[in-house]
Amino acid sequence: MANNISVTKKPSIKIYYNKKQIDELKFREIMLGIEEENVPYEVLGICEGDFINLGYNACNDSILGVGIGINKDFIILHYNKLEKDSPLFTIKTSSEKSIMRTLGQNAARLVIKKYFKEF
Repeated sequence: MANNISVTKKPSIKIYYNKKQIDELKFREIMLGIEEENVPYEVLGICEGDFINLGYNACNDSILGVGIGINKDFIILHYNKLEKDSPLFTIKTSSEKSIMRTLGQNAARLVIKKYFKEF
């Protein structure tokens, strides 16, 4: 487990965000996108870390191998089969709601092995 972070071991997409930099309500659309695809997720606010480390740790802590990392500027979707500095998708935190929702849907689609939606 990365950085001694307390997470459950149920199969879910992990969403780790820097809670000193951003509020959970700012990325609610991501969670709605995941819910639309009927995949469970777990959100954890962490006091430190950049978006790359948060996403990489999230995917490695996820039994499903899929994680999302968020800070004040960027949101990444990471997969545990990729290199740390090579996330699958990167968007800005200021992106439109529809783009955030699509990122959430694509995180879930990675799990259920469906084609990605276009942004």
